[in-house]
Amino acid sequence: MVLTYIMFGLLFWLGLYICNRDKYNKLFLTTGLSLLLAALGLGASLVLSVTDLLDQTQLFSALFLHVTFITWMIAALGATTEIEDETQKRVFQWNNMLVIDRIITIFPIFIYILISLKGRFLSWDYSFEWNWILFGAALLLFAVRLLIKELAAQGEAYLPDFLRSLDYSVIFTTIFSGQIALLIQLSSSWNSMTIFLLLISICISITFQVFVYPLRAILDSIAFFMFPKLREERAHLRMVEDVQTRLDDEAEPEEMDEEELYRHTRRALSQFGDLQRLAASPLTKLKLIDTRLHDRGADDDVVERAIELKSILLESIGYLKPRQDEDFGTSDEWRYYNALYFPYIVGIKPYSMRYSSDKLDASALEALAWFRTYVPERTYYNWQTAGAKLVALRLKEKSPASIIALDKKQSLNSK
Repeated sequence: MVLTYIMFGLLFWLGLYICNRDKYNKLFLTTGLSLLLAALGLGASLVLSVTDLLDQTQLFSALFLHVTFITWMIAALGATTEIEDETQKRVFQWNNMLVIDRIITIFPIFIYILISLKGRFLSWDYSFEWNWILFGAALLLFAVRLLIKELAAQGEAYLPDFLRSLDYSVIFTTIFSGQIALLIQLSSSWNSMTIFLLLISICISITFQVFVYPLRAILDSIAFFMFPKLREERAHLRMVEDVQTRLDDEAEPEEMDEEELYRHTRRALSQFGDLQRLAASPLTKLKLIDTRLHDRGADDDVVERAIELKSILLESIGYLKPRQDEDFGTSDEWRYYNALYFPYIVGIKPYSMRYSSDKLDASALEALAWFRTYVPERTYYNWQTAGAKLVALRLKEKSPASIIALDKKQSLNSK
């Protein structure tokens, strides 16, 4: 059944794509895993269905359905909660969801119950195909909606990169796996081994397209081993090509309200050490960056804009430092600077038991010990929130005098 193989390919592609789109997003990783499990269950059922093991196929399909549903439920619970900035804990927000989001979230549950109520996973020959197609379609709908919402909240464009990956995967899979399918059809040898080889071919074609940039980096490191400058230039071009499909060209940071600007500032600070992720931030569209690039005669590309954004963020945090001649202090006036500089710029993780402090300098070690000894975790997050809001407002303000006045007002209100 052609539709079954199409569903297998879509599940496998979208599962890999979501996992690869943002490796640090646990919600993406869980959703992608549920799609990959669904693809694996469908593929295994296809292979077993052409054998004499009908009962085993029925049991195997049912088992994978349940495991996939449990994994998806974890993702769905994450999708129906939101982060509280002060505590970094998720809270249930079903009542705040749009009606369309509620329907899309409930749809996989409805399909799962409908299949389970049949009494057995297979009630007629090859019915597992339609079971997986219906359940897979529900998962795909949920995953696409989740992808759109999350990327919109992050200020990234979703459609260009989404279509690029989908189109490339479909074309390459059709070209390479289509030849294998045609050969199997002409030879009339649809057995477990040929189906298995066809599914493997589909997986390889899709994997190559989803991970095209990391694979190209590996191949370049081999092919241009003797040419380090060429490798560096090609790495730069790959980054530009990748970021351009994710960057929202219509973003206008100056037009954002305070809450939205704060959200993107907090995210940009958390990505300070990852230039490629930072380059996709809508804050790279700040007019201030245009001015600074023009003043120093730099190229106006995504990498240079990300480098300039890093400089602006570092300077903005530096303005929160009470005394420039000291590296660290513990008085109240230091709290916002400490809460931003050492975790985001230096990279310390005060409340992680697995964090290693071997490479920290003296001031960073002192800050780490101070956080762990005297600063409760909730207070630490509150300081980060207040500090990030000061940085966000600094990005929007143009008058230095008004910035200084705002800092003094925030400092007085916090005491």
